[in-house]
Amino acid sequence: MATTDQNIPGTEEQLLLLSTELEEIKQKIIQSDKLAFIGKLTTGILHEIKNPLNFINNFTKLSQELLEELNVIVDGVSNKLDGNSLANLNEIRSMLKSNLNKVLENGERAQRIIFSMLAQMHDRQEIVFELTDINKLVDEFAKLAYQGLRGNDREFNLTFKTDYDLSICPVNLDFQEMSRVIINLVDNACYALNEKKKKMQHLFSPEILLSTKKLDNFVEIKIRDNGMGIPQTVMDHIFDPFFTTKPKGQGTGIGLSLSYDIVTNVHQGKIEILSKENEYTEFRIVIPLNLA
Repeated sequence: MATTDQNIPGTEEQLLLLSTELEEIKQKIIQSDKLAFIGKLTTGILHEIKNPLNFINNFTKLSQELLEELNVIVDGVSNKLDGNSLANLNEIRSMLKSNLNKVLENGERAQRIIFSMLAQMHDRQEIVFELTDINKLVDEFAKLAYQGLRGNDREFNLTFKTDYDLSICPVNLDFQEMSRVIINLVDNACYALNEKKKKMQHLFSPEILLSTKKLDNFVEIKIRDNGMGIPQTVMDHIFDPFFTTKPKGQGTGIGLSLSYDIVTNVHQGKIEILSKENEYTEFRIVIPLNLA
């Protein structure tokens, strides 16, 4: 006699479990589609911003060259000017030079951020190592991640504390991939800080400590926050693909997994995590300096 599903022990539980897993997969696919759409939209916006930014940077450089030519002309006739006029003119020239330098410095910084974000919108088949100022990379992309969170919550603020080892020479690494790591880690830190801030309100001051240090043939990067901390049960799975403690729609569970792969496989380094619930979380990255 044929046996029905109702007579098979555990069938209903298995079907319920399978249904739950399928629903989770469905939600992840929906989230993935949303992220893909946002990625395409963001790529288009970044390309539109890139062109006028190139225009700004190029004409700033041209203006710097014109200012140098002007300085030569003014220096040639300075003996014909009275003291007050020459002093005023020199002050204006100095201000113009300073302003143009600041415009170019920030324009090039914005350009680096755009190029990095564009690179992150695509799966990269080739690993490209280049000499990189590790302090500048950590500082710029940590603050970029912070501003990204503030774009959704203007009430959130935090204090960055830095302890950069200025003796570190440029490090040979994949700039685009390592910038992903910094963004992912700081993004998670900001989320934890924001959640704690919502609970404690004015009793809590969010902070992130960014530090670098040269260790013989290695360079160390630390990112530490004074947020919610991570339970041990969560830490055991923190680098697992698709594992996330964030509410549905707020996390994909791939950021830390991707970061682990970039540090350990691409850069032959290691990434460690220390945490104490309700006190702090610290990520420590160690990368060898002699990468090819």
